[in-house]
Amino acid sequence: MKQPVYLFGPFIGELSWEFFRFAPFAIHKKKENPDIPIIVFTRNSSFDLYGKYADILVPLRMPNDVNLTRECFRLEDLATKDYNRIARRFLMQYKKRFEIIKHYYPDIRSWRYKLKWQYPRRQMDYSFNPRGKNKQIARRLVKHNNIIVDNIVEEYFKHPEVINSMDLFAKITNETNDYDSTYLGSLIESLKVCRFVVGNLESHLSHLAILLKKPLICINNKITLDKIGIMNPLKTPIIFANNIEEGIEKYDNTF
Repeated sequence: MKQPVYLFGPFIGELSWEFFRFAPFAIHKKKENPDIPIIVFTRNSSFDLYGKYADILVPLRMPNDVNLTRECFRLEDLATKDYNRIARRFLMQYKKRFEIIKHYYPDIRSWRYKLKWQYPRRQMDYSFNPRGKNKQIARRLVKHNNIIVDNIVEEYFKHPEVINSMDLFAKITNETNDYDSTYLGSLIESLKVCRFVVGNLESHLSHLAILLKKPLICINNKITLDKIGIMNPLKTPIIFANNIEEGIEKYDNTF
């Protein structure tokens, strides 16, 4: 008798759509049925969004990928028929070995590629758990008293506990290999370790911080409260401030 499994992917779209709207659904399904393996087909740079929840990680390799335009759930440069052919090939590859309970992959036909909640919002689980090597890397680079300041915050702030995000990104890139660790996985683990993050809700760093329930000091916010509510499903504390010093003072008075 074949082992029942879930298939997820291919995922070809924007990174933020993967960590807001696709990987969390895979995590939910794995927690709902922990004895059923999940097989994930995505770029190896995204492997640690699924991390320890995935039983098999299959690398998606798109020719000239760095020059292709990712838009919502799709690649602008990839025809829908070619995307569906890749999905069918993935299904057939594992259908011989496993009983496929369900094959989940985004529907990009017509306008559906920009339909945000193809998978129910109530079934999103943001408990990202990257593979173990990522945690080892993060613990070497970040301490619990560190403050990670997003490089998109223009002002410079000298403080012994501050880590500039660009410096952190460079160190993570040097440490990871895309085999048993990824830039994204080590970044997630670094965010879990740090005290809080300073950003402005216009970058992946800030988005990941609030999904990981890491308090965010938001400098010069330009996003409406309604949009922030959608971006912050876990009600992570967000402190609005005009500059970093004001934000840290508010943080210290709050926590």
